[in-house]
Amino acid sequence: MVVRHTLGPELTGISSPDPLKFAFAGKKSAHTSSRSAGVPAEQAQEVYRQLMATPAAGRDKRLVYIHIPFCRTHCSYCGFFQNTTKADDIARYVDYLEREIRMAAQDPWVGQNLFHGVYFGGGTPTDLTPEQIIRLSNAVRESLPLANDVEMTFEGRFHGFDNDKVAACLESGFNRFSLGAQSFNSAIRRRMSRIDPGEFLLERIDYLSELNNAAVVVDLMFGLPGQTLDDWQEDLSTFLQSKAHGVDLYQLILLASSRMKGAIEKGSMPEPASSPERAEMFRIGVETLSAHKVGRLSVSHWGRDTRERNIYNHGVKSGAEILPFGSGAGGNMGGYSIMNHRALPAYYQMIDRGMKPIMGMSHSGGNRALLATVGSGFDRGWLELSALNRSGGDGMSEHCMGLFEAWQDNGLATIHHGILDLTLPGQFWNVTMHQALINFLEQHPFAVDNAEKAA
Repeated sequence: MVVRHTLGPELTGISSPDPLKFAFAGKKSAHTSSRSAGVPAEQAQEVYRQLMATPAAGRDKRLVYIHIPFCRTHCSYCGFFQNTTKADDIARYVDYLEREIRMAAQDPWVGQNLFHGVYFGGGTPTDLTPEQIIRLSNAVRESLPLANDVEMTFEGRFHGFDNDKVAACLESGFNRFSLGAQSFNSAIRRRMSRIDPGEFLLERIDYLSELNNAAVVVDLMFGLPGQTLDDWQEDLSTFLQSKAHGVDLYQLILLASSRMKGAIEKGSMPEPASSPERAEMFRIGVETLSAHKVGRLSVSHWGRDTRERNIYNHGVKSGAEILPFGSGAGGNMGGYSIMNHRALPAYYQMIDRGMKPIMGMSHSGGNRALLATVGSGFDRGWLELSALNRSGGDGMSEHCMGLFEAWQDNGLATIHHGILDLTLPGQFWNVTMHQALINFLEQHPFAVDNAEKAA
């Protein structure tokens, strides 16, 4: 007999005539988290070396993340600013980053399986010089086994991403540009400390797209201070009129450590949209892109043609193994999450000692395969119940059925043909629901009879 657990509204949401706006109190985070055990600092290097000495198992897509921790300006919504862009500081950093990348070349874990996604993120990779872009890309290609169809993403701002840097990226094998527009509205951009007007962004999108050599993807954010529904609709229309290949639609999560939060509290910046207002913006985004037949690759990501594949972003949500390089970079391998030192002096010191510059390491206590299945499903917007049973053990989907049925009753999902399918409200609340399922499984562990299906 399957036990139906008593579940609170923090897991199930509430019954509401308008679940899109009111099923939960509000979105608290952009990401989920699960229980993990910290690895003592004195053991981190030994654990890492053991991981790297073991050939990678399986044929799942593996990813590389490379962090460039410098920014010319501190965006008002960002709580993760590290270092101001200075040419001499970046030059020194590139020296050390290349050394860290090349140090990994001889590790069995690195060398015996392919990497399908490489992501240069930040910070602001577009603050690198053309020569530095080519140098770091060469280090990646010479040190890491890349798949023939590897997705190589170069992230950054429009500001400072000149034609010489674009040419260097294309010469280096980058086939995807991820650019943070956030909004095409110049006034809204200024509130975020973004320098260039919307017209300049469109000119650069046209230029990059006409090169016909890489996917061009832009980020748009909804719920920003002073942003109206009309502003948001105009941003969507501007994207549709542009030549960009893909778009991410992200809602603002107001971080306590951001300058935007402080400015709003002081009254020098308008209030951001409320959760119900953001829900309405989400609905408008989904309906507008769907009406124009833009293909949906995930709950928040869209591609206009087959050039945009979304490999790295979906892999991150799906629990892919990620090898990190650079100060402040994070990744995970073999059930261990690692974070490199954010402070540059500590990062440099450990590279000089021939060590991975690990600041912290933890080990997941959950079933990795199950967490990956759940993460992949919520990113797509639907969860195959038989996949839950394969990764979590026979009966896992039935174990969770009380929660799934409560979501169905509250208008957040439907259950049909062996699929838990998120409704539009469920898609808006997908991170909250994903976290609720993780919390449910931690509160009500499932006893797996077949040990081979356990983590």
